[in-house]
Amino acid sequence: MKYVFSTCALALLLGCSFQTEVLVGHSPSAAKPRLVVGITVDQMRADYLSRFGAWEDASSPATFGEGGFRRMVEEGFTCRDHHFGYAPTYTGPGHASIYTGTTPTVHGIVGNDWYDRASGTSVYCASDTSVKGVNGDGVDFEGLILGSSGQMSPHRMLSTTLGDELKMATGGQAKVYGVSMKDRGAILPAGHAADGAFWFYGKDLGHFVSSTYYGDTLPLWLVDLNQSGRAEELMAAGWNRLHDEAIYAQCLPDNNPYEGAFKGELKPTFPYDLQALRAQNGGYDLLKGTPGGNSLIVDFALAAIDGADLGQDDVTDLLALSFSATDYVGHRVGPHAQETMDMYLRLDMELQRLFDALDEKVGEGQWTAFLSADHGGANVPSHAAAAGMPTDYWKPGNLMDAVEATLKERWGTPRGGQSWILRHSNDQVFLNHPLLDARGIDRSTMARFVAEQCATDPGLSKAVAACDAPAMAANDPVVARLVRGHRPGHSGDVFLVPQPGWIDYGRTGTTHGSAYPQDTHVPALFLGAGVAHGETHARTYIRDIAPTVAQLMRSPYPNGATGEPIVDVFKAEQR
Repeated sequence: MKYVFSTCALALLLGCSFQTEVLVGHSPSAAKPRLVVGITVDQMRADYLSRFGAWEDASSPATFGEGGFRRMVEEGFTCRDHHFGYAPTYTGPGHASIYTGTTPTVHGIVGNDWYDRASGTSVYCASDTSVKGVNGDGVDFEGLILGSSGQMSPHRMLSTTLGDELKMATGGQAKVYGVSMKDRGAILPAGHAADGAFWFYGKDLGHFVSSTYYGDTLPLWLVDLNQSGRAEELMAAGWNRLHDEAIYAQCLPDNNPYEGAFKGELKPTFPYDLQALRAQNGGYDLLKGTPGGNSLIVDFALAAIDGADLGQDDVTDLLALSFSATDYVGHRVGPHAQETMDMYLRLDMELQRLFDALDEKVGEGQWTAFLSADHGGANVPSHAAAAGMPTDYWKPGNLMDAVEATLKERWGTPRGGQSWILRHSNDQVFLNHPLLDARGIDRSTMARFVAEQCATDPGLSKAVAACDAPAMAANDPVVARLVRGHRPGHSGDVFLVPQPGWIDYGRTGTTHGSAYPQDTHVPALFLGAGVAHGETHARTYIRDIAPTVAQLMRSPYPNGATGEPIVDVFKAEQR
């Protein structure tokens, strides 16, 4: 049944102005997609879309082709001011937030690793000792091949994902898969009820693997891909620039002091002979940090579409792809290296290969893709400082030692070799709660004292006691992001906020994790069935992606979702 309200009647009914339109039915062009492909580009900053793309600047040679990033922008919808609404900004929380539609305070993935007070140990976001690894030979019972690399599951994630709710809503008929070079990049997007999540195990194997959480065997179509020799082919191809060096003029010279080298290299420059480097760099693991890693993800996607019949009926399926090679290269060489630009030029080609195959295998107008990133990345401080910018490196070790000494002066030296500070992790200070409780010391009092001691460190913008953060969040957007990333039991007592652009890292390459735009500002692109053409400069958030995609799929929101649909994404017929 269609319900149609006149503008005047609706205005009277609401008693106020309104911005969204009422659902009045939909046309075939706005029908729900048969297949949704979620794309996460690890460490992709928002500026890469235009800085490396160049097609938007008529004076520059076009570097992105027409069928990849450019197709998403010119045919789909672009969110230009898209941000993470929380911190810290790491891979695990980023992937979980995209697919759960919420932030770490709800879904529980507060970092890649975190200190778990209940167990008194550091835990990894996807680790699960109750499961075993699975490779082409079946279950790796003794861990002789995969070791702990196969003992992974989503059990630490506390809310459902897009795929979980899609499974529930279709009585299990929808097919849901996730893949990445990283285990967490495959598992967290795929969710709890997925048909499979697969990640790349390099070393001497060079195959995609999984865990018994998803089953005791790999699908035959994946076994065929693993045995195709594709990984060896990509290793043999090596890595050279896609274009003449003049195209990379915006980047640093190929040989510069701000980039890290692979083991066994004298300098980090093109061309890269992967066969010569493999013995010292983990064998096939080299592919994780070269364009070949992205090629393997698209190879997997095409094999899954054919082998699992994705998008072949009226029940929407979900395929979550995470491109990790972009993160590995960013950590090694930073955002202004020729290698980073070349990585994105080649990824653009892989996206065109993917989209062309979707047109052919699923059908034009029958699929939808969305693309974002799990975090951005800072400028290399040594490079930025050489250009006169106020950036530097922050090392927390000396500060923690000094604060511990001050705590001992005020409250005494604990017996038995204990410390007042248990650890520093994810830019947070964890106090020794059992010790404080035994001494009758108020936790908030010590947390505020520690924050005061840390606040004057020249590498810090601010230090905030977690107990005071909620009250401060209303007037401080940085603190508001910290609050959304905080979960009691997994997060610390004091937040430490480095100065903008300062990182705790080596002198070459870069990292991420802050609450500032260098790490929070990422792309958000939508393309395909039900998606309007256009763009918005309004502020949107990572937590808004899942509700938006759920609307496109006509599927329930993930159960912890706190984001809102980006209404401008939808075709007029859907509003």
